[in-house]
Amino acid sequence: MNRGLSVLNLAATGLTGSAELFFRLSHWGRFIHVLFVFLLGESSRACALGLLIPAYFDPSQAANWETLNQAADRVPLIAIMNPNNGPTSSVKPDYIRVVNALRSSRGRVIGYIYSSYAARPLAQVKTDVDRYDGFYTIDGFFIDEVTNDSDAAHLAYYSDLYEYIKSKSGAYLVVGNPGINTLSNYLTRPTFDALVTFENNTGYPAYRPDAWTQKQPATAFSHLCYDVTNAVTMTNYVQLAVKRNAGYVYVTDDRGNNPWDTLASYWNAEVNLVESINRQAATNQPAVLSIAPEIQGLMQVQVSGSPGRYLLEASPNLTNWGTIATNVSSTGKFNFLDTQTNKYPIRVYRTAQ
Repeated sequence: MNRGLSVLNLAATGLTGSAELFFRLSHWGRFIHVLFVFLLGESSRACALGLLIPAYFDPSQAANWETLNQAADRVPLIAIMNPNNGPTSSVKPDYIRVVNALRSSRGRVIGYIYSSYAARPLAQVKTDVDRYDGFYTIDGFFIDEVTNDSDAAHLAYYSDLYEYIKSKSGAYLVVGNPGINTLSNYLTRPTFDALVTFENNTGYPAYRPDAWTQKQPATAFSHLCYDVTNAVTMTNYVQLAVKRNAGYVYVTDDRGNNPWDTLASYWNAEVNLVESINRQAATNQPAVLSIAPEIQGLMQVQVSGSPGRYLLEASPNLTNWGTIATNVSSTGKFNFLDTQTNKYPIRVYRTAQ
């Protein structure tokens, strides 16, 4: 339990995208908590960004999967696995390997399921959910071929599916793909946690998202662009996605019947760009550190900021700092339990991106 909390606003230098520091002082048998808030100055709020990758390539393409692993340690990344237009009827050991490796690298993996615009029998779709849930350790589902109309039967179809998925695990992320603008009910009912509101090889510069999407969290929307021939255009599209309140994006020069069967030739430039955008967002809106309820006498540090990669450091004296954790957060919010708490009379924390 926290006993005594005071806040001091100080000017900070030298910590890009830095957040608060927290003291834990042992004083006459009780803990006094002092919170130092580091402000880097007033600036406009910026939207941070993640990558949503249709990873429709075989586990035998080891280079592609290892490349995803490396990127997931730098930026929020969700990969859509798709063994064969769905999970197939039996587990594939090679997918277990690549999925577990990506999740160990701080990436998330969701399973591809098609719905045929609510025409596919719901029982078949639920069977696909069951298979993914039973075969692999994943983070949710990507529902393709989603309607975008106001038909009550269509909304009921996806609402039923959403509730079924959440009954498996409330933590599962459910992403719907109409591929174009859609109605707010598909998000707010809810029928999905997030929506892909653009998927095409043309038309992105002229695309205009619906006004209602601008009042929702950016992480609720993704834009996917393929057959984009060069890195300059990719850069323009990624920057447009940020302005359009899309929290996830992916741009590739892949094309053909399956424009998602390999990674973009300018992949490294795209990851660098997303990482740079997230660092700028962190500078404009520094993270906030706070203390969550202690667990067995150990301090639990709560971070709340922009999505991206975080470095969490601790010090006993504001001079000597040591890294105690790194984390890539898709939401900018996470908790860290400091197992070294009881070794120090004073413990100070800071974080940076």
